[in-house]
Order: sequence, then C-alpha cells, then structure tokens
Amino acid sequence: MMNRVMNKGKEDGETEGLQMNEENLWCLKENGYQAGLHKHYEGLFTQGNGYMHVRGSFEEGCSDAPQDEEYLRFPDNVTLEKPRHPKSKQGTFIPGIVGSHPLLKEEIVNLPYYLGLEFRSAGEKLDMDRSRISCYRRWLDLRDGSLHRSLIWETAEGMRLQCTFNRYISMADTHLCIQRVQIEVLSGGGRLEVKATLRADVRTNGMNHFARITPSAESEGRLSLRTVTEEGNQIFMLSALEVSEPVTWQAEHTRMMAALRGECNLQTGDRLTINKLTAVTTNRDREEGTVCDRASAHLSHARDLGWDPLYNRHAASWKSKWQYADIVIKGDDQAQLSIRASLYHLIRSNAEKDDRVAICAKGYAGEAYFGRYFWDTEINLLPFFLHTNPQAARNLLLFRYNTLEGARRNAQNYGYRGARYAWESSLSGEEQCANWQYADHEIHITADIVYALYHYVRATGDDEFLEIYGIDILVETARYWCDRVDWNREGYCELLGVMGPDEYLPFTRNNAFTNRMVKFSLEQTVTCLDSLQVSKPDSYAVAAERLELRPGERELFRHTAEKLRLPYDSRTELIPQSDDFASYADVDFAALWTDRSRSFGHFISQERNYRSKALKQADVLELMLLFPKEFSQEQLKAAYDYYEPITTHDSSLSVAVHGIVASWLNQKETAAKFLQRVMAIDLSLEKKGAAEGIHIANCGGLWQLIVYGFAGLTSAMWSETIQLQPRLPEGWEELSFHLAWRHERYRVTVHPDTYEVVKLNGGNDVANTTI
Repeated sequence: MMNRVMNKGKEDGETEGLQMNEENLWCLKENGYQAGLHKHYEGLFTQGNGYMHVRGSFEEGCSDAPQDEEYLRFPDNVTLEKPRHPKSKQGTFIPGIVGSHPLLKEEIVNLPYYLGLEFRSAGEKLDMDRSRISCYRRWLDLRDGSLHRSLIWETAEGMRLQCTFNRYISMADTHLCIQRVQIEVLSGGGRLEVKATLRADVRTNGMNHFARITPSAESEGRLSLRTVTEEGNQIFMLSALEVSEPVTWQAEHTRMMAALRGECNLQTGDRLTINKLTAVTTNRDREEGTVCDRASAHLSHARDLGWDPLYNRHAASWKSKWQYADIVIKGDDQAQLSIRASLYHLIRSNAEKDDRVAICAKGYAGEAYFGRYFWDTEINLLPFFLHTNPQAARNLLLFRYNTLEGARRNAQNYGYRGARYAWESSLSGEEQCANWQYADHEIHITADIVYALYHYVRATGDDEFLEIYGIDILVETARYWCDRVDWNREGYCELLGVMGPDEYLPFTRNNAFTNRMVKFSLEQTVTCLDSLQVSKPDSYAVAAERLELRPGERELFRHTAEKLRLPYDSRTELIPQSDDFASYADVDFAALWTDRSRSFGHFISQERNYRSKALKQADVLELMLLFPKEFSQEQLKAAYDYYEPITTHDSSLSVAVHGIVASWLNQKETAAKFLQRVMAIDLSLEKKGAAEGIHIANCGGLWQLIVYGFAGLTSAMWSETIQLQPRLPEGWEELSFHLAWRHERYRVTVHPDTYEVVKLNGGNDVANTTI
C-alpha cells in the first residue's frame, strides 16, 4: 500500500543515491526515540486532509500519559502562558466541532482517538518507554502525508519482532484513515495479542465535552464509537480490521472505549499484517444520510476499491496539490525540506471546499489556541493560497462574509454600529478572546480583512466577489470605524486606546499600522460604492436597500478617511509606531533579558512591559510590507535600524517580516540568519516548537520570505503584472515556484544572475531578465 517505485531507469547504485537524496528533501525524520521530544513530534507529524486532522501519536499510546486528565485552564497571556507538559498529547480535530469552556469561551473539541492498535506478548505490552526497542526510525513523507515507523521489539519472552507501522488520512476520500502494521518474527516464537480500539477517554484543555458515548464491537472485525458532544454534534467512527492470519476477535469495550482483542501464534519467519480502515462522519457534514449509514458506505466503498487503488487515489490527490504549491530550492537542502514542511501543513490544514471554517492558529495540530481564527489568516496565510489555490483563498474570505452577522453583534456589544470582527473568532464570528487587552483593543483585524479582500480581487481578477459579497463587509466595517474614531479640536479624527500588531503596547494613540489600514478600508469602501453606482446601478440599488444605506453615509466614510490622522507623513524619515511611542520608557535589554533562549516577556512584568519600548513583533515594518509603494528605501532602512534592536520576536509572526525587509535592503547575510530562525520555529529539536501545534502563520511567513523576500515578487496588491527583484541567499543555485496570477498560471525560475517567468497552460508568454 505504501511502497512506491522511484527513479526508474537508473543504474542500481545511482537509483539508491537519488532515492536517498529525494527522501532527505521530502521526509521529516525522527532517528532514535527520545521521550522528551515525543510531544514535539506529535505536533510536527500531524496528518490531515482539511476535513480531519490527527496528531502524530503512537498507535499503542504512551505509558504514564493519560489522556483524560481533568483540570481548569485559565485565561492567560497568549505568548507567556506555560502549557502543561504531559509526555504525550493525542489530538483528533474536525474543524467546526466546538464546545463551550466555562472560562475560555468556545474551543475546538479534541475528539476520540481512532488510531488505537496495541500489541502484547505474554502480558508485556509494546511500549516505547518500557519495552526493549532497537533500530527505531519514524518519518513523515510530505509527498503523500503518510507516516511510517519501524522498530525491532525484543519481548521479555525472547521473541525479536520487526514492527513496521504505516498510516495516512486520505486526501481523496476525506472521511477515511488507513493504517497497516506489519510484524515479522526475526527469532523466537510465542503468542501475540492484538487489540484495536476507538477511545473517548480524552479531554480538551482539561474539559470533557462528550455528553453521550456509545461503543460497539463485532466479532467479524468491526468496531464503532458514536459520540455526542454537549453542543449536540454527532461524531461516528467505524473501523474494519483485516488480518493476514486467522484471528478470532472478542469484544472488550468499556463505557469510554470500543475494543476488539485477538491472538495468534507466531514462529520465526512468520509475518503478520494488520490493516485497520476507519471512516469518520459527523452531523456537520454536508452529505445526506445518517452518520452511521454514511460511515458504512465510505468503508464499503474503500474495501471494494482495495488497498492499492485506495492509496493511488490518495497519492494522486496529493500530487495534484504539490504540482502548483511546491517550491524547489537547489543549493540548500535544509531550506528545501523546511519550506516543504511548511507547505505540507498549509495544504493539510485547509478545508478548501468548506467556507464555514478557516485555518486555526495551530493548524489543527494542537489545542493551544482553541481552534480559533486570527488576523494570521488574512495577512500571513492568504498570499500562499492566492497564488497556489485561488479557490481556497476565496473560501477563506467567504468565511468572513459568512460570519458577518457575528461581527455585527460584536460591534453592537461594544456600543457601535456596523461590524467589528473578532480578534479571536470561532464559527459564529463572535468574539471568543477571554483576555480583555486583546479583545478590546486589537481592532486592526477588522481592517485587515478588507485589505485581504482587495488583495484577493487584485490577485485573481474576481471583481464580482466585491459586488456579491465584499460590499457588505465594506459598508458594515466602515460604519464601525466611523463610530470608533474620536474627533479632536483641530477637526481630525483619531483612534485612541489601540493595540497594533505589537501586543506589548496595548493602549496607544494612533497606531500607524492600524490607522493606515483603517484609512485604506474606508477609502476602498467609498471607491467601491462610487464604482458600482456608475457601472451597475441596479446592483448598487439592491445592495443599498439590503444594507439600508442612508443618505450621507458615503460622504461620512469619505470624510472620516480624509480626516483620519496618520502619525507620519511622506517627509518623516523615521515612521513612529504611534503618536505616543516616543514617550514610552527605554529598556536595558542586556540587563533584563539574561537568557535569550526564552521569550523576553518572561523577564519583565506585564505592567512594566506595557509602558516600555520593547516590541513583541513587527509593527511599522509590517505596515511597510503591506504598503511598500508608500515608503522610500531610506524610510525602510531607518525603520529597520531603529525597531529591530528593540523587537523581541516573542511572536512567531515577526521573524519572517524582518527577513523580508532585510532582503529588500539587500542585507543578504542578515536575511539568511532570519531564514534560519524562521525554519527553527517548528523544526528545532531544542525549541520543541511544534509540541502544542504548528505555528501555521510562520509557515505562511516562510513562503512570503522566499517569494516576496528572496524572489522579490511585488505583491499583486500593487502590481497588475509579475514583477521580480531577486536577491537569493548565498549558496542558492536556483529557486523555482508557480504563481496563479489573474486567471493564469506561471512558473518562475530564479538564478543568482537571471530569472525567467513562463506562462503555463499553453501560453506563449516568456520573460527572461538579467538581474
């Protein structure tokens, strides 16, 4: 099922070398087991297909790591919160299945664990920490999202068993997970017990979200688990077992678990194969029929197809996604593997056909951010999808349109008209952030969504999106901004009490990033209304009636945009982060920040941090990244030189931005150092960064660093044609990637001294340029 033939037609020795190099560029590897890294690899090896996601936990579980610990998690600083550190944290997530937390509002539910396969020999359970294990290897193949594990288990009774685990979550048949375990007896003999489980003894951030659990098991090798959450969602899991040797199955389910147990005798040279095929359905699915009937149909269809055709469908689906998403780097194998790891998680985490959900901050690889949606979606993730999968980008924006009613309720709750998008959104669009500092003051997300809306339209040419969906977002958010501003005695309006991207300063006056984004949002609202009224008066009339557009509102939007204060002008060499930034206290970083391996925020009280010039992440530089045409090279350099030394990069969103700016300033060595830091955020074994889930915004940031930074692509927001100004890092021999651009697809190839842009799909456009 999992095998493939690669590099056919080469000589044997050459084939082996090429195959090994190919694996090094496509496989995330764990060579040798360390219990302290187990959670990290669980996050890093998360598998999924958009519909469902499962952390890379061992099929047999982990000793001394119960999954049903109950505790109360409290609201805390999202950057500095110290997570609980069990040895293992299983995770099964279906975007859209959420529950209520008494303190943290709405959170994604960690669903029952359906991968369970346990093995025992003479009462000894296969356990990575307690059994005698040798020759351990585990790797995630990014080409097809399949996870593999190989080890030799020397049992207490004297058997030596070669155990090989393979599994994948089908990208083609999205309700299916396919597992295979192969066991070969290298020496000795005895009885081996196999136990297959579906377990509901799991908790989400210490909470039990299950109202009813119904396990079932049949001696024919089928077991099922029906779970109903406290919110009324139904989740049905149905597994079928196939074993190469005769096994009599016995049901052993409990109140929380469906289980089948069987035994067989094994002798030296024997081989045993166990296949477990699982179908997962929910009442949230758009397909017709009951959860039980649909799961049974999916399972029957899969068994009718057979193992090889089932895998081939899955592999072909992954291949089609990689066709336009892959980035090829020659001359830097570390960067090549790292970008593919990021692309894999971006592809996996996206439910490209479901506009009822977006991509959560942990890429559905952990519970840390409760499965919620932030500004990361529009600013960090959307560009990748715009240029690789425009339909997926469209659905991410449709999610914001579909949650507009929740945004209206947010505005009403704060006493404003219009729509105010949540800093932390779940399914309804209503604010879920339990920390008032962010919920109350980090308002730029409402304008970020409008920026992303226009980025989509300009990159794809989908102008009708504005007329059908975007206009509602534009008008309602404009109404909010007109209420949210304060007018001063000079006749200008201001935004007071604002937290910009830099979350270490929460109560600023006229944050430059926020004010510029709001001005842009208001200006585009007026432009859209003006244009629609002239070009499509009937459509305008329908929209005006639907939105109850009042006489004079458009002029109010225009006037507010014109009078909204920006804390800088074109003559300012150094762009202030806010009007009051200069009044904050300077920081002696050398004295305070004594351990740079830990976040700066751990070394200073929040009260002191809130009055100090210590940035959590890029703020002015983020502004310049989004509006590059508005700032000179001198202003860009002045901002970088001033802000970078006082930026702590305590947020994973920060480093890629600085890398892009360093590249734009032609500081190649510095940009290369930022590249190393970006790659380390999830891949570093020392940092164990993936333990609580993937930093999915950083994955999008790495794509932007390579495409906007090193390839020097001018954003489609500001250019109708593909324009490049490459600055490849030292040692990079070639960089190539695909771009979807206004209904066409192109292949871009960059060398140190030249680049080429080729139109695909039978086009004739070819551009060759010497740098």
